[in-house]
Amino acid sequence: MIDTHAHLSRSDVYGYADELISEAHKEGLLGIINVTMRLNEVRNALSLVNKYRGFVYTALGYDYSGFDIKEVQEIMRAINEKRDLLVGIGEVGLDYSKVRDKVLREISRHIFTKWVLFAKDLNLPLIIHSRDAENDIIEILSKYGPVKCVMHAFSGNRNQVTKLLDLGCYFSIPPTIVRSQQKRDLATMVPLNRLLLESDTPELGPRPGEESRPIHIKIVLAELSKILNTNLGELSHIIVENTLSLFQLD
Repeated sequence: MIDTHAHLSRSDVYGYADELISEAHKEGLLGIINVTMRLNEVRNALSLVNKYRGFVYTALGYDYSGFDIKEVQEIMRAINEKRDLLVGIGEVGLDYSKVRDKVLREISRHIFTKWVLFAKDLNLPLIIHSRDAENDIIEILSKYGPVKCVMHAFSGNRNQVTKLLDLGCYFSIPPTIVRSQQKRDLATMVPLNRLLLESDTPELGPRPGEESRPIHIKIVLAELSKILNTNLGELSHIIVENTLSLFQLD
């Protein structure tokens, strides 16, 4: 099992990231993909990659509710400089539940488009956050892709899932699958060869208010096995292969 989405370099998590990583290793995880959302996370993210080579990987991204073009440019510069240490770009995206102003939404779309083009140019998977913005995500990916992409903890409908699958997207399923009918339904809409596991550490824990940890992807896998009526070992193998293929992990 590989956790494809954890915020280990975030300032409120980095202080105990070693504990989370050690726990994950002891529990049999094969790896963790860390994701970032701000420039001030980059140093922590790269430090974890260097400290835990072959177990912790990283993607670099930018806050989907941010509007600092200069910070975006600085993060893109860091990605270009550290390209060989990265397995993806993200977390990036659109969040209209937080960004309600029309002008700011237009800026968000502009920034997201830049990320799509950048990921396409570097041939890196794009890890995408979308809330109440699914149609715009689909429109931008359709217009400026194709790009390898992951929809993180997706909350859209069946029609949108179908369109994103047609665009080549993968879908990472979080621990909230144990309590969210929407996530359980999502799991049945996505072919096995497009499924990934994620913890979204420290968000989206199995129980309301519970902090998520990378080891919680074991809960996700077990729940998927039941929902999809698929052997746990076989499903784990398929999802690991999906992850290795998409992110080109060693």
